[in-house]
This record gives sequence, C-alpha cells and structure tokens, in this order.
Amino acid sequence: MRILDWIEARTGLRTLMGHALNEEVEGGARVQYVFGSVLTYLFMQQVVLGILLGFYYSPSASAAWASTAYLNDQVAAGWFLRGLHHHGSSAMVVAVILHMLQVVWAGAYRAPREVNWWTGLAMGGLVLAFALTGYLLPWDQKGYWATQVATGIMGSVPGGEPMQQAIQGGPEYGNLTITRFYALHVFVLPISLTLLLVGHLALFRRHGVTPPAGLSAAELKRKAQPFWPNQLFLDVLAMALCGAALVLLTYQTHGADLFAPADPASNFVARPEWYFLFLYQLLKYFEGPLQIVATVLLPGAVAVTLFALPWIDRAKTRKASSRWPVLTIVGLLMAGVTALTGIAMAEDAANESYQHGLEVAEKESAQARALALLGVPVAGGVAVFDNDPKNQTRKLFKEHCATCHTIEGKGGAEAPSFVDYGGRAWLTALIRDPGDKRFYGGTKAHKTMEPLSVEAVSDAELAAVVEYVHSLGGPELGASDAALVAKGKALWDGKLECSSCHEVEAGKDSTGPTLAGRGTAAWIARSIADSSAKDLYGDTAEMPKFAGKLSPAEIEALAQYVAEQRPRE
Repeated sequence: MRILDWIEARTGLRTLMGHALNEEVEGGARVQYVFGSVLTYLFMQQVVLGILLGFYYSPSASAAWASTAYLNDQVAAGWFLRGLHHHGSSAMVVAVILHMLQVVWAGAYRAPREVNWWTGLAMGGLVLAFALTGYLLPWDQKGYWATQVATGIMGSVPGGEPMQQAIQGGPEYGNLTITRFYALHVFVLPISLTLLLVGHLALFRRHGVTPPAGLSAAELKRKAQPFWPNQLFLDVLAMALCGAALVLLTYQTHGADLFAPADPASNFVARPEWYFLFLYQLLKYFEGPLQIVATVLLPGAVAVTLFALPWIDRAKTRKASSRWPVLTIVGLLMAGVTALTGIAMAEDAANESYQHGLEVAEKESAQARALALLGVPVAGGVAVFDNDPKNQTRKLFKEHCATCHTIEGKGGAEAPSFVDYGGRAWLTALIRDPGDKRFYGGTKAHKTMEPLSVEAVSDAELAAVVEYVHSLGGPELGASDAALVAKGKALWDGKLECSSCHEVEAGKDSTGPTLAGRGTAAWIARSIADSSAKDLYGDTAEMPKFAGKLSPAEIEALAQYVAEQRPRE
C-alpha cells in the first residue's frame, strides 16, 4: 500500500479514479450508454493490433503485398491478428452508427452538448478515413482497385483533382501512394482521433450522461446510481461481448481476404468495402454531368444537416414524441443508406460477370499466396508469379494472343474465348450458336455455320452430338458415353448433315476444320502454328501464322496452356 500512497501523493491518481468511479449516473445505469465505451475499447484494440502488424509490414509498392502475405500465411497466428484488425474496423463503423443513433434518440446533441456532438461527428469521419486508408495497405487487387474507385470519386468533384493527386502522390498510383496512405493511417489519423477523443471525453465529463427525457428531476435523482459498479459493469460486459464476437468472426472467416498483388494492367472487378457501398450504388443513378449530385450535393447536404441538428431541433423537450421531425430525418437517412447498400449487394449477387470475376480473383489469390511460400522476387508484387514455371507461357499468351482471346478471365473478345475451353458445356454453347460473341461473333470470316434453335435440335439431341464431337478428341480428352456417341454420330451424318463441312478423319481437307483430335494439345498447336492449313480453317483463317515467329517449344507450351483450360468433367 505504501507504493499506492506514494503514487497518490505525487499524482492524485487514486482521487481522480475515485471521482470518476463514484460519479452518479442520473436515472441509473442503462444499456444504451455503452456504445461510447465500446468505441473507445475498439480504438485501443485497433492501435495495439496495428502496432503488432507494423512489426511485419513494409510500406512500399514492391514489398507491401509480400510482407502482408508473409504475416498472413507464415507468421504464427498472423492471420488472426490481421483478421481481428480487419474486422475491428468494420466493428468501429457499426459502433459509430449505433452511438450516433443513440445520441439522436436521446437528444444528446442539444444545448449545452452541441460541441460534443460536433466532435463525435468528426470522429465518425475519421473512423471512415481509417477504414479507407487501411484498405489499400496490403496492396492487393481488392484494396488497390477499391481505393482507386474512392479516390476517383474525390478527383471527379469540382476542385477535387489537386486533393486527389496530393493524397496519391501524383496522377497515378505508385510507391508514393502507399507511403502517404501509410503515414495517414498510422500517424495523422491516430493522433487526430486521440486528440478529438480526449476533448470529447472532457466535454462528456463536464455535461455528464444525458438522462432519460421521460423522467422528472425527482425520479432521476431517486434512480441515480454510481458509475461503479453499475454502469461500468454494463460497459465492460458490452466490450467483452464485442471482443468475443470479433474473435469468433475472425476464426470463422479465417482472418481477412488477401487477393493477388495489385496489377494496374488487370481488369479486376472493383467494389468498395460494405460501408461505402451505398455511395457506389448512388453513383449509378447520377451519371455524367449529374455525378456531382451523388459526390457533392447529397453527401454535403447530409453532412450540413447533421452538423446543424442542434439548431434544426426546436422542440421544447427532449422527448421523442416532441422531436419527430428530427427523428424522421435521421430515420430516412439511415433507411436510404441501408436500402442502397442492400440493392448494391443484391445486384452483385445476381451479376454473373461480377461473380465470375470474383472466382477468377480467388483462384489468382490462392495461386499467388502458394507461390509466395517459395519466396517473393526482389521486384515484389506481381513478380511473385515468376515462381510459377507456367508464368512465362502466360506472358507469351498476353503478348501474342490476349488481344483477341480471353483466358482465365482476361483478354479480348475478337476471337473464341478459352474460358472452360473444349468442355462439354463450351461445345454445347458453340454448336448451338457459333455466332455468339464468346465464339466467332467477333470475327469477320466465320459466318457460314448457322445457329441451331431448340425447335430444330432438342437439348437431348444436341447433348448426343456434343458427346460425339468430344469423342473425336480421343482418350486425351477423357472417356465418352458410347451410346450417346453412336446417337450423336447418326445425327451428325443424317439430320444435321455436319459431315458436308467437317471431316472427322485426320489429314482430310474440308470446308470447315477437320475435327480428328479436336481440342487436344497437338490439334491446338497446329492451329497456332498455321490455322490456315487446308484441314483447319483454310481461307477463312484470320489468326496469323505463328510458325517461325515462335519456337516449336513456345507453341507447344501455349497449346498445352489452352488445353488445360478444359474443365474436369
């Protein structure tokens, strides 16, 4: 006890703590008072977790992704620390919204608490700024492109371009972008939020808890309870439940997503994090010259309204029944934000292109993280793919083929897509409508093969034809259903008269490509080398000859790469 007496004599800490703990809560302890304490707890947790993550993180465009992947996949419990920090940012956004709604409901923005209301709004803005700046730091595809959307919105508003360039360190994203976001995230924003928090708490201590409006002065005094142990118990319980929920969520999701390294040349399907989705959705309704409505006018009107709430509210009491105009305004605002967020999520869930893009991104993520375990080259970022022996082939494809063909979700649409190339579903779609943009719709010469309607050829008949065509590839393409093959051959030679254009024996010339060995690596290699061969596409060939431009080994590698796109059936 002498030590405590020594500390008390020199700091007065015991007296200060006693004053805080024994302070009366008018009207008694209540659950609705816990949100401020939960926010303080979350902020402190985020700071501690941020410091731990900082021991491993390297803020540069070449090393950021590699250091994050190392932390996530190789450091013991690194995935947990990063996941807890990631989900903690979302929890802070939720807690800010709940705290704001509680303050509005209680009328705690009214005199003499206006300045406390304004500092709270400023802190809410800083919480969103924390989320935005932290999102980019892993320098992965999702963070990179989502932040591009956010800063692009900033640059589109009048006078916003200089601010955008100042934040991102120039006209384009680069090393200065990540260092500036890092400086904002770990220095500027924490210091700013801490100063505001101190001021907010000081003002709260000055004015105290806003008591329930429905109780008289006598009832408030009669029901008053000391902060300790009554309100403190509820605060600690709320913090414990919030912490437990974050731990459970982190375990269930195994941390936070980490997509492939940021690639400015990719066509990643960018979406902001959930708490900015409402703005993203709002932009869809105001395009072109009207964009300023979604980027400046509406958000500005909301900000001004919230700031002016103490003056807008002219009710004589804080009772909710007397303040219905203010409660209606805030209620409609929250309903609008919720509706826009829900619409954005629903549209994405129904968007096949977006969902397919996510699947491709997740495959790239798994591949990049697996390759990172072998070590990331000094160049960092997308150079991790150099660990893959097939990456040279991908580069070849990108250089010589991607202008016209799509593969792994990337490329052009002027020639047939190689996504799920050669599988039964691919063949079914091709034979049903070869003029589809996915196949020969983007070419000039391949217009002779007519589409087959369901009335002309039923799905069952088409399935038999597909099985026959599949069988022409031989054992390399896998086993075929003998009964279906026989039925398909009969349709091929009879009803459909396909044999009038396509030969099925190797070496024989025909109007259309000879289909013996179709879809095998050898057949694809011949098409790459010279698609104008008489037993392939002949005079209708539009693809240049690569024999002589590429070595036989390169052509073979490309052919194998395309053949591997065939799904396992």
